[in-house]
Amino acid sequence: MKLTYSIKAVLRPDKIKADGQIPIYYALRVGPTPTRIPSGKSILLKDWQVKDNCPKKNTKANELLNSYLNKRMSAWNVYMLESQMMDKPITMSMAKAFFDENPKVTFYKFFAEQIELWQEEKAQGTLNTYKSTLNVLKQYDPKATFGDINLTWVQKFDIFLSKVRGNTTGGKFTRHKCLKSIINTAIMKGFMPAAPHPYKHFKIKAAKGNRSYLTIQELQQVVKVNLPEEEVMLEKVKDLFLFSAYTGLRYSDVQNLQWMHISSNPDVIKIKVQKTSSEITIPLTASAKAILDKYGKYCIKSPTATILPQISNQVVNRNLKLVIERARIKKPVSYHSGRHSFASQLIEAGTNIVYVQKLLGHSSITDTMIYSHINNADIHSSMDNLQKMYQQAI
Repeated sequence: MKLTYSIKAVLRPDKIKADGQIPIYYALRVGPTPTRIPSGKSILLKDWQVKDNCPKKNTKANELLNSYLNKRMSAWNVYMLESQMMDKPITMSMAKAFFDENPKVTFYKFFAEQIELWQEEKAQGTLNTYKSTLNVLKQYDPKATFGDINLTWVQKFDIFLSKVRGNTTGGKFTRHKCLKSIINTAIMKGFMPAAPHPYKHFKIKAAKGNRSYLTIQELQQVVKVNLPEEEVMLEKVKDLFLFSAYTGLRYSDVQNLQWMHISSNPDVIKIKVQKTSSEITIPLTASAKAILDKYGKYCIKSPTATILPQISNQVVNRNLKLVIERARIKKPVSYHSGRHSFASQLIEAGTNIVYVQKLLGHSSITDTMIYSHINNADIHSSMDNLQKMYQQAI
């Protein structure tokens, strides 16, 4: 069933001007939703034909005004009809867009503007990912409109990512994730219909992540690795990595850690993490405190001063490889492996999974469950413990 729409000219006597002129508005209706858009024109009440909702033809000026209004309303009807024939979503937002200075609210314009609106909400790295996804979409379909975006369009985009760009499953996952987020935002703001959702029957395949982490023994190998005094950079990178392994903080949060985030009695970190903007509290172990003391010993502890060495992520990961090699650890390790190590070791220590979730700042327990490395020995041990409980209860 096609959505009905209509337009007519109406007066706004509630906005009458000092000279007695009354503003003329376009009264729009899309489905059951009405709204009014200013035409930029006004008229005296005596010159308005109330019955026909138009200026009287009693003067040449009113005849021209009547013609102008009719042409604008006719053009709007044509615009709406064309959109409907092209199976574009008929929404109030797109109906109102006709009267904007730039009447065509394109999908890519919406995408770019939404990135700007997220400047204060999302981390710069996330915004860069959205920007690169926008550029990739323009390569795929330079003239895409809201009406073009359906299941087939998404499927062809997936093929484009594989065949033309040679993206891996992980790379495609990121592009689809950004696109789906923008589509959901467009639906929320009325630029696209909620159904059928382009991703309803398209499953975004996530790459099987290799969450490399260090065991407690391997972490101690990193702690004990001897680094020459002249290799200051390696020492700093080692400390940054260990601090992540002791606290579970991501690279961005470690770099942004300030003295105002540190509390004593008890010793904890209280910080709003960049990725989710959620506030977390992390108790400081003696090992973590030792690293903070090392870099805070000879500095003024201003509340907004950063604590740990400021080194780019790329440089950290490049030098971390050397540290790991010298620690005689033969597995791929990145800076983020420190966070994985923190989570895995908490699970190994028998920490309640809900507590692990809070320490990591996960919004969903599902994300935390990834770190639960279940094996047969754990299962048998759990059953043995349960049997002991039964026996004690007798």
